[in-house]
Amino acid sequence: MKSGPALRQLMSHRAIHDAAHTQIKQLTDMVQQLFDENKRDECFEVANVLVQHWEEKIIAHADAEDEGLYKELLASGEVEQKELYMLMRDHDLFRQIIRDMKQQLSEKNHITTKQIYTFHALIVLNEYHHIGEEATLFPGQ
Repeated sequence: MKSGPALRQLMSHRAIHDAAHTQIKQLTDMVQQLFDENKRDECFEVANVLVQHWEEKIIAHADAEDEGLYKELLASGEVEQKELYMLMRDHDLFRQIIRDMKQQLSEKNHITTKQIYTFHALIVLNEYHHIGEEATLFPGQ
C-alpha cells in the first residue's frame, strides 16, 4: 500500500497525531473523572468509546504507516532500519494493549483502577512515540 503525501510532510503528519492525541487525552480525562465520581456505568461507556477511538484513529493511522510509509522507507534506505522497527514496535504495543483492554472490558463489564492506569500510560507512550517518530522521519525540521 502506497502512503499518502500527508504522512511525508511534518506539519500535516503532526496535525494528524495532535488531533488524535488530544481526543484520547480528553476521553481518558473523562474516564478518570467518571471513575473518581463513582459513575461506573458512564465510566464504562466512555472507556469503550476510548478503546474504539484508539482503534479507529491511532491504530488505523499506525497501520497506514506500517503498511505504507514505513515499508517504503525501509525499501528506500532513507531512514535507519532500527529506528523504523522501534516505531513499528510502538504500534504493536498499542495494538496489543488496546486488544487486551477491549477483551477485559467485554469480560468484566466494568472498568478497574488498573485499566485507568493503562489508559494514562498509553497517553505517555503515545507522546514519546510522536517525539521519536518526528525525529526519525523529519530530522532537523
